[in-house]
Amino acid sequence: MDITAWAVEHKLPVLELNPPVIGEVQPYIAGDAMAQEEFAKQHQVLERPQTLVAIENASIRDVVGFVELPDGQICYEGNWWLPYLQEHPAYRRRFFFKHRYLKGNWYSLLCLWSSEYYHWFHDVLPRLENALPHLPGDTRILINEAPRAYQLQSLKAYGIGAGRLELQPSSVRTRVERLWFATPVGHSTFGSGEVIGRVAGRLKRHFSVCHTNSQPRRVYVSRQKAMSRRVVNETELLPLLKERGFDLIVLEDMSWTDQLRLFSTTEAIVGPHGAGLVNMMFALENTAIWEISPQSRTLPSCYLVLGRQLGCRFERLHAQLVGDELMMDMSLRPELIRSLDEF
Repeated sequence: MDITAWAVEHKLPVLELNPPVIGEVQPYIAGDAMAQEEFAKQHQVLERPQTLVAIENASIRDVVGFVELPDGQICYEGNWWLPYLQEHPAYRRRFFFKHRYLKGNWYSLLCLWSSEYYHWFHDVLPRLENALPHLPGDTRILINEAPRAYQLQSLKAYGIGAGRLELQPSSVRTRVERLWFATPVGHSTFGSGEVIGRVAGRLKRHFSVCHTNSQPRRVYVSRQKAMSRRVVNETELLPLLKERGFDLIVLEDMSWTDQLRLFSTTEAIVGPHGAGLVNMMFALENTAIWEISPQSRTLPSCYLVLGRQLGCRFERLHAQLVGDELMMDMSLRPELIRSLDEF
């Protein structure tokens, strides 16, 4: 459960990369019951600093990237949800279909949902941001077997090209000579706004994103092509949004670099709870953010805390659930869009 304690017990050197994020998160949970509940639940994790440990003969299980320590234990950190780990076939399977051994120094980008958009930018890149300066120069990088375009493009900002990457396939146990393991920066719900800000700055510099002479934008992030949390009366709301200067965008229709450039000029964002909102990390200072979320269901407070950490103004627009509660599609009252006039 705590790789740093394990390393100390086994007399391995431990390098602290980042102080605990608890002090950075705590000021921003006030007034939000869900955030306070999650904060209490993750309190122990948030109290830990981020550390880096070099582990001889560790193994990476499957494309989910479970780290098997030399003594056979599985590392929980980076998996976020214990039942998922315990029930996953890669954890329960005693024998793997394939084994391989890789010599040299290795760093793994794999963790729970690591290739998904939110988790890549909120969880994976901040870990790498702090760890990379301390890795040996010949360290190679393990990544999921089918990397997405935004993964490969964003890694270029860290000087990591295709030649330095090794794909980790499904149903394979990869043992490495030396694994450099960086613990998470906080938790997947509550991280470090300071480190995420540095990630955003690095990406914008690398891709020459400059908003000095750009007209500030207001955007409505649609989830019309998503599988859940769609706003079913979106067509009714669009004229009201347009009147207030908001442009509808569908992120699935945009390249990642175009998203980076767009959000670096935004001063206001409206959208349903979903991965697209993590793009607030690229937005202008003091950006206004309205998250559309179901009134009768509580969703993680990750965007509330991240927005406040980044100096944004964050509010929720509470919607009614429609249809299948598992899909959490929503209907938003038009008068809530009219309330944006106060902006």
